[in-house]
Amino acid sequence: MHSLVWRVETACLIRVPTNQKNVISPALRIPPPVLIIFVPMMRLLFVIAADLLIIGCNDPRPTPTAPTAIQKGLPAEKKELVTITAVGDLMLGSDYPNDLRMPQRNILLPLADSLKAGDFLIGNLEGVITDAAVPEKKCINPKNCYAFRMPPGTEHYFKEAGFDFLSLANNHSGDFGNSGLVQTMSLLKKSGIGYAGIKYHQAHRIIKKNGVRYGVIAAGFGWRHLHVSQPHQVTQVIGRIKDSTDLLIVYFHGGAEGDSMDRVVKRKERFRGEDRGDVHAFARSCIDAGADLVLGSGPHVARGIELYRQKLIAYSLGNYATYGSISLRGPMGVAPILRIRLNKNGNFTDGEILSTIQLPGNDQTPRLDPAKTVALRMLQLSKSDFPQSPLRITQKGEIMIKNF
Repeated sequence: MHSLVWRVETACLIRVPTNQKNVISPALRIPPPVLIIFVPMMRLLFVIAADLLIIGCNDPRPTPTAPTAIQKGLPAEKKELVTITAVGDLMLGSDYPNDLRMPQRNILLPLADSLKAGDFLIGNLEGVITDAAVPEKKCINPKNCYAFRMPPGTEHYFKEAGFDFLSLANNHSGDFGNSGLVQTMSLLKKSGIGYAGIKYHQAHRIIKKNGVRYGVIAAGFGWRHLHVSQPHQVTQVIGRIKDSTDLLIVYFHGGAEGDSMDRVVKRKERFRGEDRGDVHAFARSCIDAGADLVLGSGPHVARGIELYRQKLIAYSLGNYATYGSISLRGPMGVAPILRIRLNKNGNFTDGEILSTIQLPGNDQTPRLDPAKTVALRMLQLSKSDFPQSPLRITQKGEIMIKNF
């Protein structure tokens, strides 16, 4: 029996005295016939007990550790989510033909914390950053000309607000010709902001940030850009760069524009005779080819969103920060800050719409809209245009996948 006790002691590294003799009262002595059965049974019980103790002392299961703050109450895959923050058109005032339409401050700063809250921030640069004097765009009335020229130094405003990428694939990137566009790209590069959207120069960009490779392809409807009416131009690039990215985003500029152009009509759209693409067919083609997220701008109003093959498509993000020259009438004065969370496979998990509002000539805006006007409008539009989509938007602006 002493050997059995030592077996248990060595397994658990616990020493107990075993040299004490057991003293049994004569009155409690067991008769010899009973001992014949009792002793083997006791030996068997000690063997079983010793083995159980050894197993317990050498339990192969790891000791649970307390969850960190970021994991508390969340499924394991939450650690691998990436948050993309997206906004629409950005034009921080134009000094052409004079500086009467320039703000006195960086209009992005009041909501900079909301913009920086995610992992990657993206928007559309509606104009150029240049001191080029002569616009390429021909205007009948120069005093009311939609040629957008932000002065050099504006690139720092975008950097201060946290932008990682700006699309140049829009109908204002050529307002001041090649010289204005080249200067814009040079200033963005020096400030550390990624850009793309020029077909034969920089159609896409891969940006590595915090260990994640973000691929962004920008498309528009001008001759300088990959065209939204020719999806194959974009899908070919998707196929070429997909394996070099962790998340692949397409940011397009397309669709007819104006305060009544907030519906996704699912056919080719034209504005003043110009082909602005079938944005529904275009966006779905991009997802089919391997894009993880498709974001749109161009109509100057917000449009609905849908979930297609587990990927999010936002068809227009409206005017986010457009001071001075762009109309803010009605729905053109409200826009979302769209936060989208994607898992490691690029599939949408959840998100939110932060509603913002701009006021004409007010350089304290955009600011948050307590009425949540654009979130409620996007809720209605998404239901109307994509009734089969499994997305659910709450009145607070939360975006989630329905549980059927």
